[in-house]
Amino acid sequence: MNFCDVIRKAGQILDEERIAPTVGYKTMPSYEALAAAAAYHPSQHAARQYPLKVQEKPESFQFESANFDVLCALLDQVAEQERPALFGSLRSRILSPASFRHDGGPVLGSGSWTRCSSELPLLAEFHVRRGDKQMFIHSLHEAAPSPGLTLLLMQLEETIACNFTLFTEEECAQIPIAMESIRRTIENFSNAPKPSSTIESNMRYHVTREAPKFCDRVSEACRKARFFYVKGSLAAGTNLEVNQDKDRVRSFLDSLGFPQLLIESLDEVEKSYRAAATPFDFKSSMGHLRSFLEQLHLQACALTQTKRGGSLPSKWGDALKYLRDQGILTVKEEQFAAQFYALMSDTSVHPLVAEREYARLMRNVSIEYGLLLLTKLDKLGLRSSPF
Repeated sequence: MNFCDVIRKAGQILDEERIAPTVGYKTMPSYEALAAAAAYHPSQHAARQYPLKVQEKPESFQFESANFDVLCALLDQVAEQERPALFGSLRSRILSPASFRHDGGPVLGSGSWTRCSSELPLLAEFHVRRGDKQMFIHSLHEAAPSPGLTLLLMQLEETIACNFTLFTEEECAQIPIAMESIRRTIENFSNAPKPSSTIESNMRYHVTREAPKFCDRVSEACRKARFFYVKGSLAAGTNLEVNQDKDRVRSFLDSLGFPQLLIESLDEVEKSYRAAATPFDFKSSMGHLRSFLEQLHLQACALTQTKRGGSLPSKWGDALKYLRDQGILTVKEEQFAAQFYALMSDTSVHPLVAEREYARLMRNVSIEYGLLLLTKLDKLGLRSSPF
């Protein structure tokens, strides 16, 4: 596919999202107690409560969007060297005052976020999850005032509230600075000569009153997220960077098309680890972790085999060899995985109990190794089709 076709198809996807938004967050089944804070579907956003509460446990919510999946499928067909140009083309919509659609109704409400839809919330999620976050944050300084910008700010608040670990602590400090730039842009927009069109005049009225409020809420969400980073860094036995990487592992499993059962297995690993109180509990947690590591490799083989062929392995050792033969793992990485698995077996299967230190070590190393493997698969464009 040539690059012009990529740009054209990306535009079609975004145009569809403008007409029929698909972005949203859902509460995970094991966190039903947080249902009151669950995110909204765009068609129901009038019932949304503000400000949103930033969740200290980001695994409580999962992002979903049909058009996000389609954009990811398109991105996987783009050469690595062409991806910055693609994201640059997409970001141009943030700079356009026309990146929204009126949903009809009385002229008086024209431009209010309750009466508009936009592709910019999807663009925000796509850049944060698959693109260059620094370039996205930079583009906020140059964003054009429009109802689309209001909806983007709403989505950004929701992203931080539901999955704050998508941003680093440093990025959570940069975003409020971008919010100040938007506030200045809105102020200049408010002071510009009055439009001749009643619809445009009403749109400016709503944007200049709604967007600054969401700037404040995004900044407050960033403040809370930074507090959670500080709290996590000082809490005994907590490694927030590993926790953040665990969320990235989960996102990769989802975006690469791994079975839902494997994602649920990771959730069970985390749940059992967090709930463990006795050595016997830690032993059970490590048993779940060992099973997850086995299935991660077997499913990685299944994903690779659909693209590259070969005989599909069904055992741990054969899975490592297959991934090495296919160039997914290096020889040293294969040796590390084999030795790590042997150590996990010795400390989780054979002894009667497992100590906290071993459980923490195995959990943290498994997350970082899993992230390495999944990142390799992603860079090679190995993913299941969403169709």
